[in-house]
Amino acid sequence: MKKILSVCLSLTLSLALVACNVPTAAENGSAVSTAAALTVEAALASAASATATPSSALATPEPTRIPGVAIDGTTAEPPATCKENAQIVSWKRDGLTYDKAEVDKRLAPNKGFVMSWEIQNTGNCIWTHQYVFMFISGTPLTAQDSMPVMPAGYSVRTGETLTISVQMSAPPAPGDYETSFSFVNEVGESVMNFGVLTNVGTPSSGKITAPGNLLYTYDCSGGIVSIALNWQDKSSDETGFRIYREGSQVGETSANATTYTDIAPSPGTYLYTVAAFNPSGEAPANVTVDTTNCK
Repeated sequence: MKKILSVCLSLTLSLALVACNVPTAAENGSAVSTAAALTVEAALASAASATATPSSALATPEPTRIPGVAIDGTTAEPPATCKENAQIVSWKRDGLTYDKAEVDKRLAPNKGFVMSWEIQNTGNCIWTHQYVFMFISGTPLTAQDSMPVMPAGYSVRTGETLTISVQMSAPPAPGDYETSFSFVNEVGESVMNFGVLTNVGTPSSGKITAPGNLLYTYDCSGGIVSIALNWQDKSSDETGFRIYREGSQVGETSANATTYTDIAPSPGTYLYTVAAFNPSGEAPANVTVDTTNCK
C-alpha cells in the first residue's frame, strides 16, 4: 500500500514540474511575434547592406531616350537604330505621268525638263534636310551631282510624303540615254534608287533604221588625232547620215555611206553619234571613243 502511494506522489510531482515549464498561450504568441519581427529586421538589414552605395559614388542617372524625341523634349531626332524604306507614290516628267508612252517620247537636244517624284517614308527613320538627291551613273542630266531636297528644319516622318523635283536637260546629241540617281541619307546610304530613260532626237516614223555595228579606229601620228568611224547601213531609204561629237554636229554624209573621219581637237574621250536621217526623222547609234593614249 505504501509503494502504490509513493508512485502516485512521484507521478503527481513530475506532472507539476512539467506544467510549470510549459508557456501559456499568451506567452507563446508573444514569442512567435518577437521571432518574426527579428527575422524581418534581419532581412531588411541584409538587403540594405547589399545595395547601399556611398553618397560620394552616386552619379546622375542618364535620361531615358524616347525614339523620335530629343532629350530636351524639343528637337526631333531619329531613333538610335532605324530602318530606311520608301515607296513611290507618283512619278512625272513636266507634270505628266512618267509611263511608257512618256518614256518613249523623244526630246529635242538640250531640251530642259523637270522630273518629279512623290515618295512616302515607309521606314522608321526621320528624313531631314541632310538627305540629298544624287547622280550615280550614266549620262549626266543635271548641273550638279548632289542636290538638296528639303529646307533646313524640315523633316518627313513615317507615313508622310516628300516631293522631289529636279531640273534636268536632255543630252545634246540624238540617242537613247540611261541615267541613275539615288535618294541618300545623311551617312551616304541609299534610301531609294531611280532610273531615268531619255530619248533624244526627232522621232522617225519607223521607216528608217539606225546604223549597226558602229566601231572606230584612231591615228595620232603627226600630232593630229584622227578618228575613223565605221558602221553598217541598215536602212534602205535614208537621206544620209549626220555625225555628232559630244552633241555637236561635225559632219554629214550622203546616203549609203558607211564611214566618216573626224579630227578631234586633242587626245581624250569623246561620245560620237552617227544618225541615219530622212524626212521621217533620225535613227541614231552611239560609240564612245577613247584616244587618251595619244601623245
